[in-house]
Amino acid sequence: MNRRGPALVFLFEMIELIVLAGLLVAGLAVASLLGLVFLIVKIVLWTVLFPIRILLKALMIPVWFTLGAVGLAAGAAALPILLLVVAAVVVVGAIAAILALLIPAVPFILLGLMVWAIVRKRPATAS
Repeated sequence: MNRRGPALVFLFEMIELIVLAGLLVAGLAVASLLGLVFLIVKIVLWTVLFPIRILLKALMIPVWFTLGAVGLAAGAAALPILLLVVAAVVVVGAIAAILALLIPAVPFILLGLMVWAIVRKRPATAS
C-alpha cells in the first residue's frame, strides 16, 4: 500500500481552494496596481492644477465677502422678527405651563367652593 495515498487524495480535494486563493491574490495584485496608477495620475493632476485652484480661490474672495455682507444684512433684518416670534412662544409656553399646573386642581377648587357655599354665614337681613 502507498504511504502517500491519503495525503495525495487530500491535496487533490483541496486543489479548488488553492486555485481560488491564487485567483484572489492575482485580483488583489491587479487592484493594487490600478490603485497605484490612479494615485500617480491624481498627484500629477493635483500638482499641475494647483496654481489654477489658488488663482480661482483668490478671485472668489470678493464674492465671498459680498455674500457674507448680504447674509449679515438679511440676518440683521430678520433678527427683530425672530425675537418677536421667540417672545410669543415663551409667553404661550408660560401660559400653557400655568394651565397645566392649575387644571388638575379644578376638582378640589370646586369641592372647596361647594363646602364654602354650604357652611358660609348668610348675612342678616332686615325685615
